Amino acid sequence: MIDQLTHILHLILGFGAAGGAVIALAASKGGRAHRYAGWTFAIAMTVAASTAWTFMIARPLPLAMVQATLTFYGLGMALLAVNPQWRGARVYEWALFVLLIVVIAGMIATSVNLIRVGGPVPFVAPLFMAAIFLFFLVLDWRYFRLERVSRFQRLRRHSLNMSLTLSFTVSAPLITFANELGLPVPAIVFGSFLVVPLVYYVFTPQAARAAAAKASAT
Repeated sequence: MIDQLTHILHLILGFGAAGGAVIALAASKGGRAHRYAGWTFAIAMTVAASTAWTFMIARPLPLAMVQATLTFYGLGMALLAVNPQWRGARVYEWALFVLLIVVIAGMIATSVNLIRVGGPVPFVAPLFMAAIFLFFLVLDWRYFRLERVSRFQRLRRHSLNMSLTLSFTVSAPLITFANELGLPVPAIVFGSFLVVPLVYYVFTPQAARAAAAKASAT
């Protein structure tokens, strides 16, 4: 009974997160609607990722575990980027940075193990995913080394990490119904990453205008 309720809650939160993301993308950046919708997305995805981890106790699924973990990473980095005044913000950013290193190391180890045992899953998939997140790791390192960070740089970082989290919102339900849709899981996983540049390059210019408007107002 509890397991069924948890699955229902997970589905509801997933759809709620998707709705919040749509509103946040459509709303004026920095406005009240954008903030409320963004927080709705963040909270719903955090709880959805947490419930996904509870499912993994009974039935471990490496891909779902990676996506749930990286949801925490993406949301955390996105929120901390625009809230540097939070107590311990930089410490939490470094903690998420270390978490990403652990995930990447796990992907590489999985790839090496697949090569060793010659399993049915191509070793290229986890290796390619590791390369994608290594890119985020490099961006994090460059960000940490900046002496001064402008508001636009923070908004850009916020947008990129929110886009990453949104890609998991897109891929998770598609993976669940992959057989019914007749879609290969690798195509869903890597195809969903296209959401990141799409959202980032479409909406980051709006963030730039919002930053410029706030700077001129002050």
